Amino acid sequence: MKNILAKGGIEFLAVFLGIPLSLWVDDYRNKINTKNEIKSLLDALALELTENKETLDYIIKSIDYNIKFTDRLIETDALVNQSMSSKDSIWNANIIPLSSKLSKSAYDNFVSSGLIYKINDEKLIYEIQTIYESNVDLFEWWVDYETKFIEHIDKYIFKNLALDKIGTNWELDWQNEVTLKGIKTTEFQNIIIGNRANREIIKEIAGQLIISKDNLLKGVKSYNSSI
Repeated sequence: MKNILAKGGIEFLAVFLGIPLSLWVDDYRNKINTKNEIKSLLDALALELTENKETLDYIIKSIDYNIKFTDRLIETDALVNQSMSSKDSIWNANIIPLSSKLSKSAYDNFVSSGLIYKINDEKLIYEIQTIYESNVDLFEWWVDYETKFIEHIDKYIFKNLALDKIGTNWELDWQNEVTLKGIKTTEFQNIIIGNRANREIIKEIAGQLIISKDNLLKGVKSYNSSI
């Protein structure tokens, strides 16, 4: 009888201890899995930040290179004396968008998973959200605004300028009197000047974003290596 009681007591004790132990093991595994998922998402975010910095740097260089063509397009008296190839280069630099939107998929995945709020660093969470939900949104507003200006140029072309009949890239017919008059109007000049101003603003915001993203990238890598 005593053996039976002793055996029963041992079994009860095993069950009694086994339940919390099992719960502890499950909780430990969940924490490990969560930590690994966070690390993986942070790695993806770091890669996205790096790629976006490269995109921003390219945009800045494109604006710096093309801005001189904008100035030449405004100086219409000197423009008419340029060679045909120079005129086309000057023109093409002003009718295509130079900026582009940034990738946000890694950040969106982080947010949708809910794991961003499990980062044990409130300052880092705030910095990530500020860049993606404020700074990047501001930059992309100006990207959209540049696109609207390019659309305005397109509309002006159809109504007030003459395209080269054998052109393949929206080249103008520089021999046509309609074109020569059209590029000298106040409306056209204002469109080009306004677009130049937009690009300067985009360039400035892009430069600020590079600095912010670089600082955030350091913070993300530092936190990821500490967990």
